[in-house]
Amino acid sequence: MSRSPQKKAEPTPSAETKPLGTPLFAGIILIMAVALTWVFWSGLWSGGGLIGGDLYTYFFPQKTFFAERLQAGEFPLWNSYIGHGFPLVAESQTGAFYPFNYFAYRFLPVNTAYNFVQILHYILAFVFTALYVRRIGYSIAAALFAGLVYTYGWFPSRICLEWAIIGGAWLPLTLWCVESFFQTRYWRYPILLCFALSMQILPGHFNLAFITQLMLLVYIPARIWFSRDETTEELKPYRRRTVILLLLAFVSTYALSAVQLAPTWELKQHSQRAEVGERSHKPGYGHIPVWYLSQIVAPWAWYPYEVNLDAGLAPGSEATNQVEAHLYFGIAALLLLIYGTFSGAWTRDRRLVLLAIIGFLALLYTPGWLMPITRHIPGFSFFTGPGRYGIVTTFAVAVIAGVCLERLIAHWEPAIQIGVVTVVCLFTTADFWVVSRYVTYATVIPNPPINNVDKSALREITSKYGQPVRLFAPGANLPTLIGVASTPVYLGIGPEQYFDPAVAMPDPLPFKEPATPEQIEWLRKAGVTHILSQHPLDLSRWPVKPVWSDFDAVINPAWGRFDEPVYFYELEGSRGRVAWSHPVADQQAEIKSYRANEIVIEAETPEEDTLILTDLLYPGWSVYVDGQPAEAELVDGMYRGVKLSAGQHEVIWAYQSGWFLIGGIISCITLLVIMTIAHFRFWHPLLFQMKNRGRQFPPSEQTGVETPTTKK
Repeated sequence: MSRSPQKKAEPTPSAETKPLGTPLFAGIILIMAVALTWVFWSGLWSGGGLIGGDLYTYFFPQKTFFAERLQAGEFPLWNSYIGHGFPLVAESQTGAFYPFNYFAYRFLPVNTAYNFVQILHYILAFVFTALYVRRIGYSIAAALFAGLVYTYGWFPSRICLEWAIIGGAWLPLTLWCVESFFQTRYWRYPILLCFALSMQILPGHFNLAFITQLMLLVYIPARIWFSRDETTEELKPYRRRTVILLLLAFVSTYALSAVQLAPTWELKQHSQRAEVGERSHKPGYGHIPVWYLSQIVAPWAWYPYEVNLDAGLAPGSEATNQVEAHLYFGIAALLLLIYGTFSGAWTRDRRLVLLAIIGFLALLYTPGWLMPITRHIPGFSFFTGPGRYGIVTTFAVAVIAGVCLERLIAHWEPAIQIGVVTVVCLFTTADFWVVSRYVTYATVIPNPPINNVDKSALREITSKYGQPVRLFAPGANLPTLIGVASTPVYLGIGPEQYFDPAVAMPDPLPFKEPATPEQIEWLRKAGVTHILSQHPLDLSRWPVKPVWSDFDAVINPAWGRFDEPVYFYELEGSRGRVAWSHPVADQQAEIKSYRANEIVIEAETPEEDTLILTDLLYPGWSVYVDGQPAEAELVDGMYRGVKLSAGQHEVIWAYQSGWFLIGGIISCITLLVIMTIAHFRFWHPLLFQMKNRGRQFPPSEQTGVETPTTKK
């Protein structure tokens, strides 16, 4: 049956009879969100920075190169510093197409940009959680506490993992979009859902986006057909249209994010993750051992120890660590959950029951029990870290605990309510603050090494070398901060050559022991020009020439070497970054321009020969000789080569990923279609109005102003 146009929806506490107006609610939530970032990350606000974990071997090297090229006026598709290069737009950490990343790293110093992005997403996570709780009809007390538990229960211990807060911040917003669409049936919410899901994908690390989508695939149908209330009852005549629009939002998400997904898909086919279990890819890594779930009720039991979770695992189990296995909701939230369960404070609301079921299912997955099955399922097989599903459990507990707090104080005097909520929130904040300092791999320091790049002595020395430098050094990727290429690499998903024993450097890597003849030969062929070491090298066993030894403003503090110098050597006999296959007299080759997406070489040879560039040959790289396309050759299973005739030549290597172009076109078309639909739905809604018998178009929708029509 169609609704009568004269029939008004009954006012509700969550809509028309709110105890607080929307501006006041928004102001309180925003102030609380910002204030909490100061409590937890005051050092970042004041210009300090993080150190520890993967920050200086993974995140900062990629962000620094990205920022350097953006500020030089080039949008980099390729990162030429890490190893022998990799597709920057495809790897999972740079997030080149994420709007906040682009503007932050384009206009701010790297450390400031990193801090800004982190703090911003803590604010967003808190605000979006509070909005969701408010949307399903609960008070500001419930919203505040839920935002606190979700944002600061799961993320601070993972501060060394940038993707955690960036991806997790958008999860509550997706649920808010779904509930808003259920209550109003306005198209703006599926459109916003599409953008929210895309904002999880565009940073490049898709794990939490995948978990969020799995959650929605359970939440949406269960919300419509199981957790019935007045909202879903009113949806009955429109169920099919509702489901279709939400499915279209999902499909549009992938199309809108194609500019990121397409290059990553190409890289996956050429990476160590091409096959499940190949080489370094272990999907079960990062699970929560069952016995470690005791941290939920007694995290302090683990504080006095340097916990090695792997030591307690059964033989053959995949590894984990404290941060990946962290799951804690706070003592107050746990007590409120117990109170609410036994008093029925939340169990009568089917929406909360649904959240509890989803959260419990996610908890069951965290120990990795289902990995023998799911490791063969697309999506599950691509990602590591079953423990990351705890984010869903944390969100469910946060919302339910917030509701329990509201029910607990419902019949108390307003002054007492404010006092109790304040005490509970302050206690929980202190609880999370302590836990986040014990369970973490990163710490905030006032003067992080990344701020001292301009003071680096090594940066000054290598910049005067004349040709691009490639170092062999411990601390994978870290030396790239000073503007040089460095091997070996550390990549979550990287070109297969870096992990293939047939072409990679023979193990074990010679950081403490002298290199073998085979390793020396590999270094020379790989175009390694210099060695950076933490100890003096044996000159009788290393073919090197000492260049410099002292304290470096970036490398030393990043390595934690405050009392010992570092040692810098030139590798003798290396063919360098550019060389000839069969060197003869009077051959010359010089790199004239070395940018992210283009390399220009001037070469001269008295006879036909192959010019070798010791960078990775990867799909998308094309070579031009004297302005004409030429055929690229694979050299030594890894490097780029091109055959040149006798004479002088200009050789240009240019990178343009076909998958990036395809993805970019799909994303642009999708964005145009979505914006066109949004324009007509907002400004010309009558063109899209369904001709339902006896139904008139609400005046509020004609003007684009939302009026809540349901009650809790």
